[in-house]
Amino acid sequence: MAGDSTARVPYAGEITGGRRCAVANFAERLDLALTKRGFTGAQVASALTEAGIPITRAYVSQLRTGKQTNPTLQVLRALASCLQVSVGWLVGDDYLESGAVEDLQLRAAGVGLAASGLSEGSLSVLRGVVELARRAEGLPDEPEPAGADIPEAAAPLSGPQRRALGKRLHGLRLAAELSVEQVETAIGRGAAAIPAIEEGRIAPAPITVERLLTLYGIAAPPVRDYVLALARGERAAAWYDAQSVPVWLATSYALEQRATVIRTYQPQFVPPLLQTEEYARAAITAAGPATLGQQTVDEALALVLARQEAVAGDGAGDGALVVWAVIDESVLARSIVGPHVQLRQVDRLIEHAKRPNVSLHVVPMEDPAYVPRTGPFTLWRFAEAFEPDIACAHGIDSDELVTDTAAVEAYHQAFTKLSVTTTTREETFEVLNFHRERLSRSLGK
Repeated sequence: MAGDSTARVPYAGEITGGRRCAVANFAERLDLALTKRGFTGAQVASALTEAGIPITRAYVSQLRTGKQTNPTLQVLRALASCLQVSVGWLVGDDYLESGAVEDLQLRAAGVGLAASGLSEGSLSVLRGVVELARRAEGLPDEPEPAGADIPEAAAPLSGPQRRALGKRLHGLRLAAELSVEQVETAIGRGAAAIPAIEEGRIAPAPITVERLLTLYGIAAPPVRDYVLALARGERAAAWYDAQSVPVWLATSYALEQRATVIRTYQPQFVPPLLQTEEYARAAITAAGPATLGQQTVDEALALVLARQEAVAGDGAGDGALVVWAVIDESVLARSIVGPHVQLRQVDRLIEHAKRPNVSLHVVPMEDPAYVPRTGPFTLWRFAEAFEPDIACAHGIDSDELVTDTAAVEAYHQAFTKLSVTTTTREETFEVLNFHRERLSRSLGK
């Protein structure tokens, strides 16, 4: 898992008993990628070692032949970067995200085993039941196998991509307090034209970016992935790639845009995604614009509004982002703005709570059943089966991205406990309407 260099990649075959088939899938894809890209095992091992991920030629050979079956996610990501493929393609459908998915795989395998020895007529009935169940859950009639053909190598980066990547690498070099000469000496003179890269005139190879990130002290996998996704041409340059947005914050925004489910606990303010512009300005003023890496309130406010626009939607589609928010009731009672603005914010929350893709809960001020011993935090879940959840602890002047399996699970348990001990949907509306009436009375309405 990201953040844990020892986390190994589980394969479906290791759970269901088809271990040889699953291993062959990964090994064959790795072999195909190496062959098509024209790399030897020694070249790949050297490139990854120079990027700060030491592996040997023998280890690459063992992965290629299926003799080694436990690469870490860090190694997988580095291999994918070097070979210009996605991790998803490299591991195919054999990668499992969590114990829950593993359990489903195991149950499915059990169904198949139980069907052994049935007559053709019984098997036909069983297939019909399975088809009906898949349709009921919105799944295709038959699982579509992932294609094994290697994708084309990434096309050259566009001008905006090169410039955004160059500015980000320039900022990271300055933050590491390294001169151009020091960088070129460290990675080998002639290995990369640093000024041309930073000015956006040329695009460095993804493996070169891996080496630069290691040199600049960028160790957190989500941050590395954020920069590498741009280097590999996997995404277009975005508003959060601006050099004025700190890399830790840009990474959070990039994760937020890719998330399919956002769970957030906010004990002090209304969650930023649900704020009105006036309330957002007041919240930034109270906390300070530096919490968003900005010098002025207006600059920080622009980031909040850009976030809201990026994830906006009516929640009607199947792929709509789901926002699950828990706030403390003190958020509704705390006066960081005038009653007119506070009233409009409560009205906005009522509107959000009516949306099908928003679930809003309130921790009561009186006799709460559970209050976690933590500050605000957010959990992101993604559509890709191979990508684990990531937690984000919102700190005083920056955010901490949490990827350790046990730590993320602890945040999940806390949020689950909050969700089942706070207000129900109907009770949430009761609390919101109570505070709306209170504010209306104070305004003489």
